[in-house]
Amino acid sequence: MIRKIYSRVKKIWKNTFLGRTKKNDNPIRWGVIGLGNMAETLSCAIDGSTDGVVYAVASRTLEKAKRFASHHGHCHAYGSYEEMINDKTLNIDVVYIATPVKYHYEHAKLCLEAGLNVLCEKPITSNIEQLDELINIAKHNGCFFMEGMWMKCLPSFQKANQWICEGRIGEVELVKVDFYKREQIREGYAIYNAKECGGILRDFGVYAIAFMEYFIGGVPGKIHAMYRVSSHGIDSDWQIATENNGIKSVVNLSSNFGALSKAAVIGKNGSVEWNSQFNRTNCVTLYDANGNIMDKFSTSYAYDGFEYEVNEVHNCIRKGLKESSIVTLNSTYNTMQIIDCLYKSCN
Repeated sequence: MIRKIYSRVKKIWKNTFLGRTKKNDNPIRWGVIGLGNMAETLSCAIDGSTDGVVYAVASRTLEKAKRFASHHGHCHAYGSYEEMINDKTLNIDVVYIATPVKYHYEHAKLCLEAGLNVLCEKPITSNIEQLDELINIAKHNGCFFMEGMWMKCLPSFQKANQWICEGRIGEVELVKVDFYKREQIREGYAIYNAKECGGILRDFGVYAIAFMEYFIGGVPGKIHAMYRVSSHGIDSDWQIATENNGIKSVVNLSSNFGALSKAAVIGKNGSVEWNSQFNRTNCVTLYDANGNIMDKFSTSYAYDGFEYEVNEVHNCIRKGLKESSIVTLNSTYNTMQIIDCLYKSCN
């Protein structure tokens, strides 16, 4: 937590006092809804790009919106989400939604019905029915719609996927994901509030499910799972096993256990391994069947890797695309379907 706060303060200081990145003549204009840590993180990445500006922000209070806007240049502040969304003079190109999960559906619907493009934090909705409705609204109104699954935009993820598609590990047989966080219980923190759609499966667990879905190729035909409900009334631990067209997966999640959060895709002739923390790592390694290192890829991030998600949104909007080819709506839909299935199977 201290590291996250330090990183955030450093980026604000850099953007505020060291001068901003020179923009092109017609940058993508971003609106931001929900002004917490994630909004600040992504906004700093937007500030650091040459093709985007944080143009308008909205909060439940105007004071908070003005404070947030002061970190991001000539940015308009609004004391309600509806006021920003309905201000047609802004000419916003895309809205980033970073409110708590419980409100994603409501706020994304407001934007899409107003004809605005949307990047929504993960998980994109609380259930599959909500997502189905939003996808239909986006298609009807011709809006770009994408879940903020930035993991898939990272160069490390793309390189690993390239190795696998090139057949360098042979036919995929097993996908393994471990995601562990020894989290401190904090009052008011949504993950520990059942009424706020809390629970680790909908929180950091969505990364593991999205990773699994991507490399097994969709919704698994077989799912076996066990989970634990903590004293806070939410799921805190999961052990999940699936199989889809001969590809097996094993996923372990816990908010009570401190260990490495790594992932691997294992094939007949080798494997690819993501360093801990797999969903944000800048390093992946290719092994042969005997465990010898065959290749390695690493890179550096300017804004914790969120710059790649920002660039993907910019590229899609510039090209007039309605969804990303990297974070597809089909994959997002499959991930939500798996999460719904897991909750239903264990209740």
